[in-house]
Amino acid sequence: MTAAKKIRGPHDPKKIDLNHDWELDYWTRELGVTELELREAIRSVGTNDTERVRKHLMGARPEQIITRSA
Repeated sequence: MTAAKKIRGPHDPKKIDLNHDWELDYWTRELGVTELELREAIRSVGTNDTERVRKHLMGARPEQIITRSA
């Protein structure tokens, strides 16, 4: 896997940053959603706070959201 293809983690795991393609890739995979679903969730919640967006998405599609244990 080349460095360009490698999915990096977010700069700030508490905030979803959609300004960088690699972070967008990370969050869509992490949350199991499409880019459009992620953008709509952030818009609906009114913040890019990871936990608030995750909870919103879990309410919408709980069986498809990937939860990661720390």
